[in-house]
Amino acid sequence: MNAQWKNFILWASAILGVVLVTVFYQPAAARTGSLLVWTNDRVYVMDIDTLTLERVAPASPGEPLTPSPGCMGQAMHAPCWVLVSDKLYRVEAGGAGGAGEMALPTGEGYHWENGAVSWSPDGLHLAYSVWHDASGQAELRVINAADGSVSLKAEGVDPDVAVAWQPACAGELESTGCEIGYKKLPDPGAGVNAPAMLIAYQPASGKVRQWLVTPEPLFELRWSPDNMLLYSRPQRFFLRADDHSPAYRMPDGAQLANMSPDGRYTIYYQPFTLEDCSSQDCTHLGVWLELQAQEQRSLIYNVNINHQQGGLNFIPTWRFDSQALVFFQEGKLIYYDVAKGEATIWYKPLPGKLRSVPVFSPNEEAVAFVDDQGQGYSQYRLLVINPRLQPVEHVISTKEGFRVLAWLPN
Repeated sequence: MNAQWKNFILWASAILGVVLVTVFYQPAAARTGSLLVWTNDRVYVMDIDTLTLERVAPASPGEPLTPSPGCMGQAMHAPCWVLVSDKLYRVEAGGAGGAGEMALPTGEGYHWENGAVSWSPDGLHLAYSVWHDASGQAELRVINAADGSVSLKAEGVDPDVAVAWQPACAGELESTGCEIGYKKLPDPGAGVNAPAMLIAYQPASGKVRQWLVTPEPLFELRWSPDNMLLYSRPQRFFLRADDHSPAYRMPDGAQLANMSPDGRYTIYYQPFTLEDCSSQDCTHLGVWLELQAQEQRSLIYNVNINHQQGGLNFIPTWRFDSQALVFFQEGKLIYYDVAKGEATIWYKPLPGKLRSVPVFSPNEEAVAFVDDQGQGYSQYRLLVINPRLQPVEHVISTKEGFRVLAWLPN
């Protein structure tokens, strides 16, 4: 082999090595992306690595902020919108700030108040309420965020209870099986003990299903895997609308932590005693995951009650597809993969309190959240945890507060 040919092979190998390193080794700055955040009286798109801010919308402290599913990568063909009170702002592709505003229409004789709002799974439709000036009753509206058209009006709704959308609505509003669940209040003058009503409305056919419920306040509406509307009281225990029976089985002494978005799994806390244990440290607090359809449960984590430590204990947060969750115990961030049945400690120690609940990356296994371990007056620390990369940590300097609303798709 002559020298010229050897040099060619060496150069080719070097170039190939550079290409492979470029493709397979990507620094955190190339892979973490952008967050939708609120701080300093504004909604911004924030670059995770540089903290560069692109303005989206004004938002005073305390104003309701509701990002659409497109902001979390849950609706692949829908853009990202964020609702600030009654103003709708579109976030440009690539997280380049906002693109104007649209006020939600109220109509003559109606006005806006900050009631509960809810985005459809297709990321295009928004359910909200307006108040009738004369009667004071709330009317439900469903608007297409893309063109501003209103496709549903329903009178006498409970404006404090957000609409529940069937998963079939992820196709489009007219999809077969798409139903919209909401609560209707008793007619005025019916008396304080008059029952309320749960409604399931099918936009494609106009069909309505309805069930009576007691007049006490409801906390949340959801759909079960068998297409039954579920409701919960402030204690978050869900009941079936058809017969008011518990929506899932839970052992005696257990406390519900959270139910998966698809309603198939529940996660709860329940103490248990170790078998063949002769010491005084036999009692543990278990974190249990149960697949309701098969009444199968798994112990995914446990701590010794006698030696339990503090630090960021918080209700579990599910990924939108119900295939993973994160929770905090004893200062540890724990990730659980449902398909693999594996719990992994992603980060520790975390001694403080959460200021912004975790949001999942739409592109990979990673979460971002805010705790109170900042320095000086700010006390806001942004943490981005990806098990394949070094953790990203930023102390946010602000007197006005800091919240993470969504992790934007790349």
